[in-house]
This record gives sequence, structure tokens and C-alpha cells, in this order.
Amino acid sequence: MYRRLLPPLAALPLLAASWAALAASATSDLDDRAERSRIAAERSAAESRYAAEEAECRKRFVVTTCVDEAKARRRETLGRLKHQELVLDEQDRRRRAAARLQAIEEKQREAAARPPMPAQPAPVIREAASAPAARAPQTPSAAERAQRARDEAARAQRRAQAAEDLRQQAAEDRARISEREADRRAKDKKPSTPLPARPEIPKN
Repeated sequence: MYRRLLPPLAALPLLAASWAALAASATSDLDDRAERSRIAAERSAAESRYAAEEAECRKRFVVTTCVDEAKARRRETLGRLKHQELVLDEQDRRRRAAARLQAIEEKQREAAARPPMPAQPAPVIREAASAPAARAPQTPSAAERAQRARDEAARAQRRAQAAEDLRQQAAEDRARISEREADRRAKDKKPSTPLPARPEIPKN
């Protein structure tokens, strides 16, 4: 009979954590793709709507104001979608940074759980003493990799701040559009001055 090979008990928590992380990552990837598809669809609809509004503006008497307002609405919509896209990018970067950091910590825990290797005698070097020893390529330590992950998280935070500034700019554009439309409606409601009456011509 064949005996089933089971992982050691000490490795079970690590395996469970890895499986949970993989499942959460797969769900997040599906949600990410759905959000990006929605943003792409809304961006395409905004471009089509702007093209239709611009064509309609060409038929009016005041073309410039109408086109400017259509452009402002298009800019506000695209800015909002860009902000949502930046948020998705930021979440994706944070997930990758967290996954790398977790992988580093798991490797450190596995290395700490392994029994120390027995010391081996150093090999006798029979070459000439003047021959330079070959240096092994240095690999970044766990602390350096953790610092890199923290640096990337800081850069991601700066990108999120830039996205917030873009959202605020879009809100200011909306406020200006509303104020301009209110002024135009106020001008349209202002009563027009009647023309002076024609003088009567005396009859002979």
C-alpha cells in the first residue's frame, strides 16, 4: 500500500494562509476587471454623448458657449472616470506590495522554523594567496525588500493625492458651469426694453 504524503503540521497554517490569499486575490482580480470594463464603457458613452452635443450646438445661434459647456461636461465625466481608474490602480499596487511583503515574511518564518544546518569545515584553498577570491553576487536582504515595499506604498499614496487633486479640479469646473448657466438664465428672464412709439403725423 502507498502511504499518502502529508505536509508537516508546522506548515499547515502557512498553507492555509497562502490558499486564503490566493482566493482573495482571484476575487479582487475579477472585481478589478469588472470595474475597468465599466469605466471603459462609461468613457466611450461620454465621448459619444459629447459628439452628439457638439453636433447639436452647431445648429444653434450661439455655438461657442454651447460647445464650451459640452466640453466642460465631457471633461468633468472623464475626470471622474480617471479618478476611479487611479483608485483601482492604487488598490492594485497595494495588493501587489502586500503580497510581496507577505511572501517575504513567510520565507522568514520558514527559515526560522527549519533546524540549523550542521557546520561544515571550510574547504582548503590550494591556490596562490595572491589570486583574488570570486565574490558571490549579493542579493537584497529581507529588510531591503521590506523597505522597497514601503517606498512603493509611499509612492502609491502620492499618486492617490494627485487623483484627489484631479477630483477637486473637476468639482470646481462643475461649479463654474452651474454659475455660468445661472447667469445665462437670469439674462434670459430680463424683460426687453420696448421700442419708442412712432410720432403721429398731423393730417392736413
